[in-house]
Amino acid sequence: MTYIITGFYGSGKTEFSLNLALELARQGEEGITLADLDVINPYFRSRERIVELSKHGVSIESDHLGNNTGYDLPAVSFAFLSKVRAGENVIIDLGGGDVGARLLAYCHEAVLGVPHEFLCVLNPFRSDTDTADKMTDFLETINAVSPMKVTGVVCNGHLLHHTTAEDVLYSERIVSEVGLPIKYTMLRNDIYEQIGDKLLAEKFMVFDKLQMRENWQ
Repeated sequence: MTYIITGFYGSGKTEFSLNLALELARQGEEGITLADLDVINPYFRSRERIVELSKHGVSIESDHLGNNTGYDLPAVSFAFLSKVRAGENVIIDLGGGDVGARLLAYCHEAVLGVPHEFLCVLNPFRSDTDTADKMTDFLETINAVSPMKVTGVVCNGHLLHHTTAEDVLYSERIVSEVGLPIKYTMLRNDIYEQIGDKLLAEKFMVFDKLQMRENWQ
């Protein structure tokens, strides 16, 4: 299965990508690869977690330099496409916005030949995606530049450590208005315990601590 992850800048798509890789590992899946194609934001990149992910059997493929140290360089590798074609579990973490989505032109043919999901991470508490209309406009922008269409959304409505159960429920209501299935809702474990039976998503990405930020700061 191939998962392509896009989203507006700062939506949390890299955080979701990392958690998805770890969740697949927890489920006993093997041969998991996280492809870091984010050449937009050098500050939060999945390749920074290569050591932690390798402990769970997840490999990261990123720059063509072969050393995964060029965090701030626009260098990417498409070596992971052989794993896509083989039907292995591959998560493609795109750069933010329509610029990042343009990279799909180089790999969509391989993806279309295997089971796949093209997911857009949405956070209603970001100013550029704080209404259903803005989210819809953003999705239309992604679909316009990409050779593939978004198949579902990820609700990642949060206010960092200030997030409440009501915030998550509100986020799902707004995200549901874009007309695509909510494939995942991402939320803290303590909040899930409060409202798990009220959520709309098909699946839930539940965590205790963020991967890309320490102590929710």
